Amino acid sequence: MTHVYKTFYLPSLFSYLVSVTYSTTYSLPCGKHQILNLDADEEGNYIALLSHGEVWTPTFQVQLPHQFRFPLIRALDKTRFLIIEGRQRIEPNGHIFDYAGNKLLSFEAGDGVEDVLVQARQIVVSYFDEGVASDKKPSSDGLAVSDFTGQQRYGLNSSQSYFLLDCYAMCKLGRDSILAYTYTKFPLLELRLNDYRLLEQPTPADFEGAHALTTSHQNVVFYSSYQDKSSFFWWDRQKKVTRFGHFSAAPMRGIGSGKFLTYDANSFTIIDAMELMRQELSSKHKHI
Repeated sequence: MTHVYKTFYLPSLFSYLVSVTYSTTYSLPCGKHQILNLDADEEGNYIALLSHGEVWTPTFQVQLPHQFRFPLIRALDKTRFLIIEGRQRIEPNGHIFDYAGNKLLSFEAGDGVEDVLVQARQIVVSYFDEGVASDKKPSSDGLAVSDFTGQQRYGLNSSQSYFLLDCYAMCKLGRDSILAYTYTKFPLLELRLNDYRLLEQPTPADFEGAHALTTSHQNVVFYSSYQDKSSFFWWDRQKKVTRFGHFSAAPMRGIGSGKFLTYDANSFTIIDAMELMRQELSSKHKHI
């Protein structure tokens, strides 16, 4: 098997398209090819899977001898990355590769995958209702945690009294926990990954149906509700909710530090929701 492994310096692989005080858009010069899936941190370090099977990071490109239809790609560490096919058919749909493009292992990641997080050296996978209704693990657990070999260590629905039918959004919390916003009653679930302790907190109806969330200190920012598809909602996890901003984007994912990530066919954008809120509140005060 022949692998194409190219190394690039950061400026040659992407450039800024737009940089404003609350968002930055990066362009990937992928020509006629398109981004199938992409993940990035708040500093713009990213990993992307393109339509012709190449994986790009800020420092290299590598060709994979595989084709994917509904992939989700995430970095595991400095030497490995993960691709999960969102809809499972017959073969295992979770794959771990090294950065030379060699497949190290495959595992059953479940059907109806909504999102994937890598946190505390574990893989957290959430599922939408079709996967949960399959009655087959790990999908039926609604939210499943596996180690880096794909071995499931925790399943929410089979471990707790709360039943998750659909996970609308999740994000990292600190170094060893995650937050999940779940259907049907829309509590905010906090799962600690070192002991799988689960906390359940009711949420206000202001942002019911939100499809993305991120954390900012002890607060949470939600994006897009049933009634308002383009606003953000800052919540202090007690009583106060502030609606702000206007940003039309899909898909949108929370990546921590009050920031969200979205991408299109050949670029990705990081939105600093907290900076957007500060600007909007400052503008309102000037006009009082």
